[in-house]
Amino acid sequence: MPGGYRFSAPKSRGHSDPWFKIGAVEVTTTVLVTALCVLSVLVWAADSSVLQYIFLDPAKIRSGQIWRLLTWPATNDVAGTDGLWKAVSIALFWYFGREIEGQIGRIKFTWMLLLLAVIPGLVATGLDVPLGYIRSFELALFVVFVVESPKRPFFFGIPAWILAVVFIGIEVLQDISNRAYELLIILFVTMATAVWSARSFGMLMDLRWLPMIKPPARRRKVAAKTSKGRVGRPVVVDGPWPTTPAYKPMQDQAEVDQILDKIALVGMDGLTSDEKKRLNEASKRLRKQGN
Repeated sequence: MPGGYRFSAPKSRGHSDPWFKIGAVEVTTTVLVTALCVLSVLVWAADSSVLQYIFLDPAKIRSGQIWRLLTWPATNDVAGTDGLWKAVSIALFWYFGREIEGQIGRIKFTWMLLLLAVIPGLVATGLDVPLGYIRSFELALFVVFVVESPKRPFFFGIPAWILAVVFIGIEVLQDISNRAYELLIILFVTMATAVWSARSFGMLMDLRWLPMIKPPARRRKVAAKTSKGRVGRPVVVDGPWPTTPAYKPMQDQAEVDQILDKIALVGMDGLTSDEKKRLNEASKRLRKQGN
């Protein structure tokens, strides 16, 4: 079919656009990572010794091979009796990753995956525990998905939160029974990193008690007029700003921006009453400022 394998990249990428397209396939961050995992399985089948250069080896990392902090999740093979579950984990990572990336966008999702690799990787290095395999990513994204939509039905209409309790409970009991307490610590660190980063990137808005990374406040630019009244070069005006009744700065601009992003994703019906109240107050202040 002519053009079936044509490569293209959007000139202006939006929030949920892919990085590029190969034919009809939209290549997102989720697709890229999934493809790397599948590729590692094929590489293992051809020469299993190749994977020893990318899995997380604490001793090798301490000796300077820091790339292992990023590559260890792609160390997937299908050896042994758990090979089927490894294939299932790759598929589930694709499913949950696609859902989350669609909400926060490809760039934020990429940063989220980097944090999920580096932070647990550093903890594993400190505990002297080798790591490999996408399983921890899959569980972490599943937790984020469930916290965001706890009542979403899955198999046979079972709510997502019940499945999360079962799956995480099995993982915890297995580590306890194997006396693998270091793996248990890494599991909790991975899930905490996923929830914290998702909250910072615009999801899990109901978890108000959870601290989040806020982007730096944007500088305000105004047009400076010349002596003849013409608009000159824009200048940056730093605070403090006047506090007259005609002007009142919007409170917590970063949080308001996140609420607007949430409206773009789920609509006004997805906002809580408190979020709607804050948006209403902000719009009133802007109208007074305009008058």
